[in-house]
Amino acid sequence: MILVTAASGMFGSAVVRGLSAAGMSVRATARDLGSLQSLAGPGVELVAADMDDPAAFDPLMEGISRVLVNAPMDKEKEKRERAVIDAMVRAGNDAQIVLLTGGVQHDDALGDAGRAIEAAMRDSGLPWTIVGPQTVMESNFYPWRPAIQNANAIIACCGDAKIGFVALQDVADAFVAVLTQSAEQNDGREYIITGPEAVTWSDAAESATRALGRPIAFDDMSRDDFRAMMISWGAFTDDTVDIGIMFHQDAFREGKAARVTDDFTTLTGRPGTTVDQWWQQNAQHFLTPLKEGERF
Repeated sequence: MILVTAASGMFGSAVVRGLSAAGMSVRATARDLGSLQSLAGPGVELVAADMDDPAAFDPLMEGISRVLVNAPMDKEKEKRERAVIDAMVRAGNDAQIVLLTGGVQHDDALGDAGRAIEAAMRDSGLPWTIVGPQTVMESNFYPWRPAIQNANAIIACCGDAKIGFVALQDVADAFVAVLTQSAEQNDGREYIITGPEAVTWSDAAESATRALGRPIAFDDMSRDDFRAMMISWGAFTDDTVDIGIMFHQDAFREGKAARVTDDFTTLTGRPGTTVDQWWQQNAQHFLTPLKEGERF
């Protein structure tokens, strides 16, 4: 049995579906049981568990051999993931930690939290594997559907820095590979999952142009204007915008998301999805008419 925490989120839900398709037994958890209903499938057990209640994880560890340790990306992420690892240690069943960490290099509070969790993982005495996705195309490009339809543009504030964008499905497939291979095969290893090439946001706009059949521009805003836009559109507050958006944009701009690895191919035996391929595969998302009032 594999435990997946934060299973209703972008990464967790994709991994649960992949494990179910691979015939594995999965215990999928999130705070709200209703948010998990779309994951119902063969071998999937849905369980409500509040990551802010450390005691809630003790009963979840029964019969568990591996845990995908993940939590929402906010200021409580480190505390919540530490609570999961502590519960694994208390369970005493020598389950493998598979830690979802960032593939982007962060010299900020987000990076500090990630390094603290990695240290706790190594100090736990449990077998462990790190899988660090580079920044995901879905989270970078999907939100700009309104901007594409209204202004033929995608928007960021990272200049001409190159980025090793990776497709969400490739990230999920990498996790499924690790979680279905023997723990010994990947014990103590760190995999950084990237796309097969590093490209700029301008390159991504050119890929969008080819996929959508009309010119799509890259609007490179100033940092201050971009941050203010994130808040004014209502997607983020002054308290959440930095960890949710700006720390990532800063890392992009400083060239800390440019690395490209072969780790995805090592794990799965196939090449990763290019930015061009991703835009072709996802063109319909951007061509679907907006709902009334829809924006970021």
